[in-house]
Amino acid sequence: MQAENRQAPPGAAQTPAELFGRHRELEFFAAACRRLTTGSTGCALLLEGAPGVGKTALLGAAAGHARADGIRVFSIAGLESEVTLTYSGLHQLLFGIRDSFDGLAEGHREVLERLLGTGHKAEPAPERFTASVAVLEALRRTAEGGAVLIVIDDLQWIDPASAGVVEFVARRLRGLPIGLVAASRDNAKHTVGRQGFVVHRVDALDGQAAAALLETAHPGLDAHVTQRLLLEAAGNPLALLELPGFLTQDQLAGRAALPMSLPVDDRLEALFAPRLRELPPKTLEFLMVAALEGTGGLRTIWAAYPHGMEAADAALGPAEETGLIQVDPRTGHLTFRHPLVRSAIVRSARPGQRRSAHRALAAALHRDPERQIGHLIAASLGPDESLAESLERAGHTALRRDNPAPAMAALRRAAELSPDPRDRDRRLADAAFAATQAGALDATEFLVDDGYWDHVSARDGVRAAKARVHSLLESDGDCETAHRLLIRVIENLRKTEPDPDDRENSARTHEAVGELQYLLALVAFYSQRSAWWPEVLAHCRQAPEHVRICCQAFDAPERAVETRREVRRAFAGLPLDASPESVAELAMLSSYLDEASEHRERWLDTARRSRESGLFVHWSYGTLILGHDAFLSGRWAEAENLARDGRALAEEHGYRLAGLRLASQLACVAAVRGDSDAVQEITGDILRWSEPRGLGLLTVSARQALALLALGQQDYETAFHNCALVSPPGTLPRLNLRALWSVYDLVEAAVHTGRMSEARAHLALAQRCGLAGLSPRMRLLVHAAEALAGPEAAAEKAFHRALAISGVQAPFDRARVRLAFGRWLRVHRQDDEAAREQLTSALHAFDTLEARPWSAIARTELAATHHTPRAVSRADISGLLTPQELHIAELAATGMSNKQIGARLFVSPRTVSTHLYNVFPKLGIRSRAALRDALELARRQTNGQAAP
Repeated sequence: MQAENRQAPPGAAQTPAELFGRHRELEFFAAACRRLTTGSTGCALLLEGAPGVGKTALLGAAAGHARADGIRVFSIAGLESEVTLTYSGLHQLLFGIRDSFDGLAEGHREVLERLLGTGHKAEPAPERFTASVAVLEALRRTAEGGAVLIVIDDLQWIDPASAGVVEFVARRLRGLPIGLVAASRDNAKHTVGRQGFVVHRVDALDGQAAAALLETAHPGLDAHVTQRLLLEAAGNPLALLELPGFLTQDQLAGRAALPMSLPVDDRLEALFAPRLRELPPKTLEFLMVAALEGTGGLRTIWAAYPHGMEAADAALGPAEETGLIQVDPRTGHLTFRHPLVRSAIVRSARPGQRRSAHRALAAALHRDPERQIGHLIAASLGPDESLAESLERAGHTALRRDNPAPAMAALRRAAELSPDPRDRDRRLADAAFAATQAGALDATEFLVDDGYWDHVSARDGVRAAKARVHSLLESDGDCETAHRLLIRVIENLRKTEPDPDDRENSARTHEAVGELQYLLALVAFYSQRSAWWPEVLAHCRQAPEHVRICCQAFDAPERAVETRREVRRAFAGLPLDASPESVAELAMLSSYLDEASEHRERWLDTARRSRESGLFVHWSYGTLILGHDAFLSGRWAEAENLARDGRALAEEHGYRLAGLRLASQLACVAAVRGDSDAVQEITGDILRWSEPRGLGLLTVSARQALALLALGQQDYETAFHNCALVSPPGTLPRLNLRALWSVYDLVEAAVHTGRMSEARAHLALAQRCGLAGLSPRMRLLVHAAEALAGPEAAAEKAFHRALAISGVQAPFDRARVRLAFGRWLRVHRQDDEAAREQLTSALHAFDTLEARPWSAIARTELAATHHTPRAVSRADISGLLTPQELHIAELAATGMSNKQIGARLFVSPRTVSTHLYNVFPKLGIRSRAALRDALELARRQTNGQAAP
């Protein structure tokens, strides 16, 4: 039978170009084919390797090379079911070369016809030597018409008689244009000797090749799922190709948990089934416990094995002898020869056996609730309050440890196993709460039943309401339903307030109401619906401190300075082990009040822990805050990466609101870079979703990005229109903390469109509210607004006051003020030299930030001063820089980091950064890489040398 007619497994269907990590083997095949076609000599190659490692795929590659070179290919496939049929393997080869029989001697032809069963009379099979000589002669005759390649798969299952002939032929290929390549499982029991074969071991794929194969065969898998599959497959190509097919789409996308033991089909199980069948029952039982335990910890396996430690030791022996497992005596760690062995063991057991093993493991893991959860779930079958209680305890332990994904699974299963409806409601509420923390919004769908809220207890109602509100906001953008639901649950709690003398219960209820009060204020903030605010305030009486601070901030943005002091005090009072939720609420406020950088390290740590633990809600808040801080600080690439990655993750989990809030940050970065198409696309997405739903916060964020874009394009009319939609001139709307960010934008746009009364009204508002006291950055912008909209006689002093402010970590805002000052000096003072100084500094800052439209404005203004900006070349750098600046520049030019320079000079890295920020525009350069050349020019000039 010819190779092209044989049914091949998936791996064999790969072309050589699709075989990953097999370059060595493919090069050997190519060389062997060249030798055959040039008539040099034949050879025999035996490939040995583990089941599923890709031997069949390599045989297919060898056959493909041969056919491409005009070599005829004939194949044999060993079959376990035919291993007792004499010459059954040889029959496949002879059927393919039967046309060559006519040219053979009569004796050889009769032997071959007897082997094929085509003779005229029934005769016994010939003895092996006679058959071997006849087959070799038939192959020689066939090769007279061109080179031949024989391909044998599953050599270990070739019948002994055929195997003897194959061995005979393999030893006699020298000088013949005949090649033979066979594949066999390692350690297989077969009768073909190795004499005459070049033996090559086929190992598992390395990590890079395995990842490439998985990505090609199953593109778009979740990163964590990819890592789990790579770990389970351990470089086995068949497993990499097959395992993803047994998972659901939600599991592949990372939206649902993977099973403890990945499922396998008959083909994968068959790889190891023969060895499993040889083991004693108690060994199989021990292996079942070890396979389900998952980590290889012998202490846990022994504790769960029902027959005791002595019996466990006895059960280990046969498994070790077959090579299915190994035990490290130093570490007490058990490993399976291949992860698929574990899966095959699990699949071969009966369901009842698996549940019993899971139950025993759950008992052994009573001190490790996160690991215990999976076994408790797997051990359950029907309503069982005892098991439900165990799952509930494990789930709450996982929640306390900020690990919501296993908590959600445990609590949901606990609810399903609860005989009592009240217990079921409690556990469902807790499961829904954990689901929102983990980013699984669809787990709250059971709460849509309106009657649920009438019978649920106060404690369960709080958790259920929080879960449902998160889903309503993030998935649907439905602020109105969220608002009504929160009012309803708060009122129900107030009706069932505990006895004031029961202090513990009263405190617990007060805390629960406080959680809902915060959410109620947050929903109003997202919607920006001031009509709701009186009702919100009425339901937020006697609220906890953090809720009171939030309500004050939302209620009166004009009191931002006072609120900021309270936020700072509250932040200082947070314990180091404060919950991510507590940190998130205060960090969000500090970000709106221009203080995010003050708490950056604290929030970085919280955001990192939240992501590692799967606390998606808090991580998304952190990404917003860190991205905004990076944007203001001029780290635009960092801001863009944070927003892009966060948006992708948010949308993958169905968090549409969080995704669009992050998208608004992308729009701001695109706006200052002048990417009009990106801004229009992103803000279009935001407005199409937010405006019909009344999500005013999102609408404001889109308008601010559009205003930034218009300012860079000097389209001041459009800029004023968008700024006025954010904050009408002279007002800071209730609930709109983002309006604080647009004060200078509105004044600048108003001045450039001749709306001086509107500009002055907004300036007067900023002065009346004392916004200059909010932060150094706001002080810079308020003084700049005073220069633009205040009395002309005081403008220059206002600009100087603005630029003299220290501690402003906002290079883009400072450069905008320098640009405005330079323009003012040119137009009102007609002092081109002074204007050039400001405009040159602004230009270098814009160039460094890659704020292209703003660089263009600065260049235009510089051209109007009759100056063409150019980089500093052969100037005396020592005259431009202070001694400290020169020293820092020289160290930076050697490649030292800011931290290293600071350590050398006993200053902070931030001080080093500030000095370098001043150095770059003075030298006319944009990066550290240009420092070395600039300093070399200075050295040459000092020494009187010519420039190179």
